[in-house]
Amino acid sequence: MNRLTYGLNTLWMLSCLRERRKFERATHDVESTQRALLLKVLERNSTTAFGAAHGFDRIRSPSDFQNRVQPRSYDDFREDIERIARGEHNVLTRDSVEIFEPTSGTTSGEKLIPYTADLRHQFQRAISAWIGDLFSTRPAVRRGKAYWSISPAFGLRRQTVGGIPIGFEDDTEYLGFFERQFASRLMAVPGDVANIPDIDEFRYQTLLHLMLADDLSLISVWNPTFLTVLLDSIDANCDRLRRDLRTAHSGRRSQKVELILRSEDSLPDKLRLLWKDLVLISCWTDAAAAHGLSELTGLFPEVEIQPKGLIATEAIVSYPLVDRPGAALAIRSHFFEFRASGSDDLRLAHELAVGERYEVVVTTGGGLYRYQLKDLIEVRGFENECPLIRFVGKANRVSDLVGEKLGEPHVNSVLKRAFASVGLGLPPAMLVPSNGQPPHYRLVLGGIAHANGRENELKRIVSDGLEENPYFRHAVAIGQLGPLEVHVLGDEEYSPWQAYETKCLTEGQKQGDIKPTVLGVGILWDPMLRHPSPRSQ
Repeated sequence: MNRLTYGLNTLWMLSCLRERRKFERATHDVESTQRALLLKVLERNSTTAFGAAHGFDRIRSPSDFQNRVQPRSYDDFREDIERIARGEHNVLTRDSVEIFEPTSGTTSGEKLIPYTADLRHQFQRAISAWIGDLFSTRPAVRRGKAYWSISPAFGLRRQTVGGIPIGFEDDTEYLGFFERQFASRLMAVPGDVANIPDIDEFRYQTLLHLMLADDLSLISVWNPTFLTVLLDSIDANCDRLRRDLRTAHSGRRSQKVELILRSEDSLPDKLRLLWKDLVLISCWTDAAAAHGLSELTGLFPEVEIQPKGLIATEAIVSYPLVDRPGAALAIRSHFFEFRASGSDDLRLAHELAVGERYEVVVTTGGGLYRYQLKDLIEVRGFENECPLIRFVGKANRVSDLVGEKLGEPHVNSVLKRAFASVGLGLPPAMLVPSNGQPPHYRLVLGGIAHANGRENELKRIVSDGLEENPYFRHAVAIGQLGPLEVHVLGDEEYSPWQAYETKCLTEGQKQGDIKPTVLGVGILWDPMLRHPSPRSQ
C-alpha cells in the first residue's frame, strides 16, 4: 500500500464527512429540507427578470411556487438562455453564468445548460456525500488510485457571442477546488488523455495508462459497456501495448504487465493479476445499462459493483449509498417534484410511494425552474424519509417510424423477459430502426456467443412482446412495418452502442450524459451494420 495515496484518499474522505452528516440529518425531515432549499433559491433570484415576472418575492411555499410557475421544457427557457449567451445578466439567476455545458435531447438539437457557482455547489454537496459514505464504508478503496472516467474533448473550445465559454475543460470541474486537487493526484489516467482527438487513440491511451496502474483500487465509469469494450480490446492491441510498455515505460511494472499479456490465461485471470487491489467498480446498472452488466461481472467476478445514481447535465438527481436498494435522492442539492406515471399528478419528495414510478421535475441554482428532465424513476425504499430510487429509462425516448411509438421502458421490459425465457441473461443488445420497404426493426446482439443459437426463438418472443403496443401490432398487421429481424454482430462489425456513443461524443456530450439505451433512435443504423468498424492498430 502506498502511504501517500492512502493519506490523500483519507484526507479527501474527511473533507466529505461533514456533508455526509448533514445529509443524514436531512433525511429525518425531507419536507422541511426541500422547502427551505426552494425558498433559498427563489429568494436569491427574486430580482432577476424571470423571478420578477413570476413573483418570486411573494412565494412562501412549494404550492405557491407551483401556482406561479408552470412545468417547463428546455424550449420554454431557450429565449432566456439566448439572452444570457449574448451577454445579458440577471435573466434567470443573480449569479453570473460561468459556463454553458452542451448536451442534446432525444428529439432536439444542442442544448446549452447554464452553470453558476450555486449550481456547482449543489453538485458538490451530492458528490461529497457519496465520497464520504463510500470511502468510510469501504476503506480498502482508499488504498490505491482510481480511474475516474474521462470524457474526450472533441472539437475546439467555443464561446458564445457574449464571451461565455461552452464546455468544461475536463470532468473534474464538477468538483470543488480542494476535491479537484485530491482527484488530480489520485487519478490512474491523467486528465490530458481527454485532449486526444481520435476516439480509438483516446481509448488505447486510456488502456495503456491503466496497464501501468499497479495500485488501482477503484474504477468509476458511467456505462459498463465502455469498460468492457475497452478491456476486450486488450488482445487486439497486445503487440502495441507490449511495444509501448518496453520503449516508453521501462521498469518492474511494465515487465510484469508484459508477462501477464503474454500468458495463456483467460481475460478475467489477466485482469485479476493486473489489478490485485481493485475492490470496487462504480457504474450504471439500471435500465438499459443492465444489458452490459453480465459481461462486466464475468470479467471481474470478485469485485464489488456499486450502482451509480442518476446524473444529468442539468442536475444531480441521486447518488449511491453502500448496501442500499437504490440511490439516495439528492435532497440537499435541488428542489424536486415528481409526476406520477401516466397522470398529471405532481408530488413532492416526501410524498412518494415505494414501487411507484415517476417523471422527475427539478428546480436548480442554475436557473432551470420546474424543469422536466424526462427521466423516469422508480422508488425502491427509503433512508429514513429520503427516497431511494432507481433510473427506469427516458420517458421521451420513443421510436416512431410509422406511428407505432415504441417507448424505451417498454422495449427494455420486453427484452428482459425474452432473454430470461431463453436463458441468456442480459446480453449486450439494442433494438434499432431499419430503413427499407417496408421499414422495420432489428434486434442487434453483440456477438455469436450472446445469441447461443436462439435467434429464431428470440425473434418470436420479442415480436410478441413488442405487439403489446397496439400501434405497433396494427402497423405490422397492415404491412406498414415489416417483421422483426435479429442481427448477430460479427467481430469486425460496428457495435450499435459504440456507434451511438461516438455520435453523442462528437456532438459535444460528456460520457456521463450519454445514458445507456436499448432503443436506438436518432441515428442511421443500416450502413453501420454492413461495414466493419475502425479498430486501433
